Amino acid sequence: MPSRFEFERAIRRSSLPPLARLLALTVATWADVESGRIATRNQPAQSVLLEATGLSKSAFLSHRKALLEEGWLQCKSPERIKAQKEHAQNVYSIHIPDGKAGSAGDLAKSDKRAGKRRDPRSADDLDLGREATQPNGAEPTKSGSTLGRQATTRVSSSSVSSLPPVEDRQASSSEERITDAFAYIQPLIRAMTDAGITVSWQMQAEEYQQTAQVLQRAGADAMVDFALATKADSRKTIRYATFFLRGGWKGLPPKSSKPRPQSQGADDKPPYCGDPDCDEISRMRQHEDDNGLRALYPCPDCHPKSRKDTAA
Repeated sequence: MPSRFEFERAIRRSSLPPLARLLALTVATWADVESGRIATRNQPAQSVLLEATGLSKSAFLSHRKALLEEGWLQCKSPERIKAQKEHAQNVYSIHIPDGKAGSAGDLAKSDKRAGKRRDPRSADDLDLGREATQPNGAEPTKSGSTLGRQATTRVSSSSVSSLPPVEDRQASSSEERITDAFAYIQPLIRAMTDAGITVSWQMQAEEYQQTAQVLQRAGADAMVDFALATKADSRKTIRYATFFLRGGWKGLPPKSSKPRPQSQGADDKPPYCGDPDCDEISRMRQHEDDNGLRALYPCPDCHPKSRKDTAA
């Protein structure tokens, strides 16, 4: 297994597409500098790799497949039962395919052959590997030294992504980001459920952020009305809230300052008439004809339909 810096240099000299190089170098930030191994506690989850690279899920899967097929990465997937019950995740390791190790003058290789000992690395260099990949004389960038070392191997549902996916970065940059977006959209989730729309709210961190921004701008009422209309027009069953987010929520205008008009639907019943022959809930009365058969008819005093017919 190569050291991390050998792997980085080999990637730099490879003919891989730019985004495949980005993914490979990002995975390498979790590898040990000398051994190139990625400890179990530092194995990055898919959500973390999406956040760190800014790739969409489809682009991530496509470039990961290319790296696996060409031998730059190896990925051992857990059993389905362990993934579901124990939250086990993929185990990555970095490799250099045969013939891709670099030139004979590669610094990482000549140091080993000459028996030279590398100078101690800084804490930032151990985490990000920046010193060895900067041009001579360039000042190392002082970035955060905790990338992928402790709590960033997983992303919780309530975390806020600091780097939106590439295709959504421009759209979300004009709106202020909301802290704890998942908690912020809880009123919307309740309003959707109360309206009879029961869907899964499993999303990526940036999708929670986008939903919260739409909620702040357009309001829950407009989002629920849009979802109801979309569900009525859709020919297929909608199971995920992301369907509405991608299908039109993002384009909803700011909420109006005028008060929301109250609907005058069929469920708006007039006051109960109090007649003993009238059922208070259904507002129906019972009638017996000459043959002794009983039938129900709307109460002429308090049934909504009777009131509308009278008004007409």
